[in-house]
Amino acid sequence: MIFLTVGTQFPFDRLVQAIDHLLEEGLIAEDVFGQVGQSTYAPRHFPAVASLEKKAYDERFRQASAIISHAGMGAIMMALDQGKPLLVMPRQKKYKEVVNDHQGALADKFEALGHILVARDETQLREKVAQLRSFVPRPRKAEPEAVARKVRQFLELCGGTKRVS
Repeated sequence: MIFLTVGTQFPFDRLVQAIDHLLEEGLIAEDVFGQVGQSTYAPRHFPAVASLEKKAYDERFRQASAIISHAGMGAIMMALDQGKPLLVMPRQKKYKEVVNDHQGALADKFEALGHILVARDETQLREKVAQLRSFVPRPRKAEPEAVARKVRQFLELCGGTKRVS
């Protein structure tokens, strides 16, 4: 089962409708279950709910063979933590799906690191869905020392810190 999750704050009809059409065309062979937020589009080819309680959401996520999502940090991190193949389609400001285009930049970074697949539009989504079946995400390696070093450098650049040993 593929779990489609689009968050709950803003509608993302473009992604919900695109997945419905790919199912209709037979380009997605697996069952899909969707958590589609406040979508105004009602999918015809897969069951969907507006939102799930945390426990039910976590269970759907755990059971899924792959995830398709908006490019929200929560979904990305959860997929990485569980080693799930993830295909994201960033929400875009020009479609009034979000207030700015931060999801695109986030998706680009995680894709460059080999963690996720990214589709910018419905045409790319069609292509990337085929890749999702065999995609193996590169595991994320936490580097807290590197993060601490960058924070320290930033604070020193601001001129308001003294070195503590």
